[in-house]
Amino acid sequence: MGPPKPVRAPILAPSLHPLHDGQVPVTTLHDEERGAGPQRLDILIVLVCAAVDLFISGYLDGLPVATTLGPDLPHWPVVAVIALTYVPLAWRRIAPWAAFLAVLVPTLVASLVLYQFQPLVGVALALHAVARRCPARRANPALVLVAFVSLRNAQTATTVSGDDSLFGLIVIAAVFMAVLTLIWALGRRERATRWRAQQERQRLLASAEASLGQQRQRIARDLHDILSHSMSAMILQSAGARAVSSRLDKTSEAKQVTDALSAIETTGAESMRELHRLLGLLRTADDGDTAIARLRLADTDALLTATRHGGLIVERHREGTPQPLDPSVDLAAYHMVQESLTNAMKHAGRGAVVDIYETWEPDELHLQVRSSRGLPNGGASVAVPGAIGSGTGLWGLRERVELAGGSFESGPVEGGFVTSATLPVRQGGAS
Repeated sequence: MGPPKPVRAPILAPSLHPLHDGQVPVTTLHDEERGAGPQRLDILIVLVCAAVDLFISGYLDGLPVATTLGPDLPHWPVVAVIALTYVPLAWRRIAPWAAFLAVLVPTLVASLVLYQFQPLVGVALALHAVARRCPARRANPALVLVAFVSLRNAQTATTVSGDDSLFGLIVIAAVFMAVLTLIWALGRRERATRWRAQQERQRLLASAEASLGQQRQRIARDLHDILSHSMSAMILQSAGARAVSSRLDKTSEAKQVTDALSAIETTGAESMRELHRLLGLLRTADDGDTAIARLRLADTDALLTATRHGGLIVERHREGTPQPLDPSVDLAAYHMVQESLTNAMKHAGRGAVVDIYETWEPDELHLQVRSSRGLPNGGASVAVPGAIGSGTGLWGLRERVELAGGSFESGPVEGGFVTSATLPVRQGGAS
């Protein structure tokens, strides 16, 4: 029986990367948020944007298109070419920045060459896609670039209206820029809203993952507390019964009983090894003990009786007057006795002496369990294979005691092993 090994099972890797302070999901802030490619609705969107800009520019009347270079151009070829410049809008979700440039540059050139052409709707839609899906290092330059479109549209408007004043140019350019800025701001707001929603979703998922780890740890602890003690007692008693039956007559029936008891002992030992292996897989991150206390220190009499039936000598020594304990403290004290008796049955063997010392003070309970080695020869002495030195129970016991506000120590002494804990006593009398 050795001291507990402070070895923790590896924490299960969460399905999402945790978010730290100041961190945000990479795909929503630092890089472009890419959506689906072109869809059927995008064909209609491209046609509507082109039709609206052509209508605003007065290009749907079927007349030849005047140019700033001098000669007029045929109507329908010009309209078709302008409509083609809006096709990249169909890819604004999958490549917003590229689609924005692919729309901005041709339409800006067309506004410089074609008389009365004022691109607005197509550029606004591409700007909104950039503001909504791209990081600030691309969204902000896009807003600066559309200022050239606003200025050119203002120049075209003042030329058509015959108002060549600088004031009129500034006012109209400001109106165009205000509209585009509003569209850009709406895109940035939508992006921020989507980012906050995704961050909150990741936070909730991380919280659920942590809660799952806490549940695994509580399950592992409760499984160990419930099963380890009972299985150790079963193995110890079957070993003792086999030792007794082997001294009886050598009939075939007696041999069958001995073989059955041996099989029970072997199967129980294998089950204990498997139990410790599974508990190691279930152990996860540290957590608070929120389990409802169902057991108390006063309920340990049944444990003492079962341990005595297993061939151990158990004595309880009490000093002072028992005081009320909080439920979590009472549960920790119960498991302190349970785990110590379990270890004694597994490692000390039949004939071992276990002394339980309870020292009650006004504000503290000092609880100590000291066990000695059992019979050296044995037929009745047993140690469970695979459980020696695992430290699973003592580690969980230390957590319980510390979470209850106490302190815990354990280690070997000459001829045996000692576990001790100091637990707080409730103030204010019994409840």
